[in-house]
Amino acid sequence: MENWATYANPARVFADLTIACLGAGEYRGSHEGFRGRQLRSHAAVVISEGSGWYSSPLTGDVRVESPALIWLFPGVAHGYGPHRTGWTEHWILFSGVATRALDELGAWRRAAPVAQLGRIPDSLPTTFERLRAALADGSSIGALRPSAESYAWIAELATMVMPDSAPDLIDAFMRGASRQVSMETRAHELGMSVAQLRTATVAATGLTPLQLLIEARLARAQSLLVETDLEVSVIAQQVGFDDPSYFSRQFTQRLGSPPSQFRREQRRMPTPTDGHE
Repeated sequence: MENWATYANPARVFADLTIACLGAGEYRGSHEGFRGRQLRSHAAVVISEGSGWYSSPLTGDVRVESPALIWLFPGVAHGYGPHRTGWTEHWILFSGVATRALDELGAWRRAAPVAQLGRIPDSLPTTFERLRAALADGSSIGALRPSAESYAWIAELATMVMPDSAPDLIDAFMRGASRQVSMETRAHELGMSVAQLRTATVAATGLTPLQLLIEARLARAQSLLVETDLEVSVIAQQVGFDDPSYFSRQFTQRLGSPPSQFRREQRRMPTPTDGHE
């Protein structure tokens, strides 16, 4: 397999209506990895051979064994890399309004962005062959193909990792983070008391239910700040804060900069060009 990486700047209409493909690539090797990086878009990284690690402030260091899928989110600090023996990765950068639907449908779990795959998708070689060719076409009409290929690939990955049964406790708790209901109501809906909920979240994540709730809301806010032009006050309401000032204080305390500054800094960040995502 030849290592390659191609980036694109598709028309805004793709992101406004569906999925915009911002780049894709394949890499085989043993690069040193990185920590603390933040992307301006979503990404899906499939590890088809080898092993390595993933790290974020929420998850800590997580071992990655192929075949595996890593979901990356806009503005969320993360890192990953192979072990010394190397690995093979296939990655795609994407953004667009459809990511919100995928988020709500449970295509990924922000609390557990590394998902084990039961097998390598049969479509992997042809998908990336077509993506490479499509991204090389610089015409306006040519941008349709990377968008379509990306959406099909992301949908295939999502269906492979979405649970067939009810989601686990932490996933279910975080998925309803934007709802402005009491902790008692949240615990009742999960079939437990507030004390039991606290014991479960601390055991699983090291965070209390309130801390986990705020982290989930701020993670979603980071994505909206990077990928949309919504006013900060609107984003605060969409992620579950009824007081924009409180949202800004919490965001600044945990991220180190106010929401507006975070948005400006993230949008100035260059696109990765180092040969792998």
